[in-house]
Amino acid sequence: MKGIVTSGRGEGKKYVGIEGYKRHFLKMGISPYPGTLNMVVGEKVVRDLKKMGGITIEGFYERGKKYGSVECFPVNILGENALLVLPEKSRYTDIVEIVAERNLRERYGIRDGDEVILSFKPFVKKCRKMKLFATPYIGKRISKITVFYDDPFTNGRRDLCYFAEKENEREYKKTVAGREIVCIPFYKNLKTSYAMLMRFINERGYSIMYPPCIVKYSCLSEWQIEIKSTPH
Repeated sequence: MKGIVTSGRGEGKKYVGIEGYKRHFLKMGISPYPGTLNMVVGEKVVRDLKKMGGITIEGFYERGKKYGSVECFPVNILGENALLVLPEKSRYTDIVEIVAERNLRERYGIRDGDEVILSFKPFVKKCRKMKLFATPYIGKRISKITVFYDDPFTNGRRDLCYFAEKENEREYKKTVAGREIVCIPFYKNLKTSYAMLMRFINERGYSIMYPPCIVKYSCLSEWQIEIKSTPH
C-alpha cells in the first residue's frame, strides 16, 4: 500500500512517550522512537482499517488524565518493522501514523511529498460475532465475506456470504462466532499475503479451527483464519 509523507502536528511525539502506550508498543516488539511518521493514505483506507480493527490498546487513565484507545497494525516500511496506528482521538480522516524504532525521515532521507510503500504483517486479534446469509458455491467468485473449504485459488467449494438476505433458494443463515483469529490486511497482493499468513501460523504452532475467509472492505481486504493458540 502506498502513502504520501506529510508533516503532522507534533502530537505523535507526546503520546509515543506516554508509559501506558509505550508499554504496549514494547509488547508488540517495537521500542518506539519518540515521534511518528505521518502518511496520507486516503479516507477510504482509514475507514477500512477502523472497520476491520487491529490490535487494540484500550483507553486508560494516567496521572489523572484520560487517554484514548489506539488501533495498531504491524507493518513493514522501508525494510523496518513498525506499527501503523490509528489513535481514537486523532483529528485526521485520511492520515495514518507510523511508530517505528528509528527516525525514518532522517535514516532514509524522507521528505514531505515522498511516496512510501508499506506492507501489512499477520497478527492475532479477537473477531466479533457475525450473523450472515450464505450461498454454497463452486468456482472462483468471491463476495463481501467468502469462506473457502478448498484451495482459495482454484475452482473449489466456498460460501458466498452477505449481511443482507438475498433471493436465493440455496441461501442459508450462517453465524460466525466471536473468536481468536490470525489476520492480515492487504490491498492487491492476494496470494503473497495468504502465504505470509500461513507461514505465521505454522511458525507459531497454532491449530487452524475453521477454513480461511476473505473479508472485503471498500478499498482493502483481509484474510482471516480462526486459530487455537497452542504452546510453541
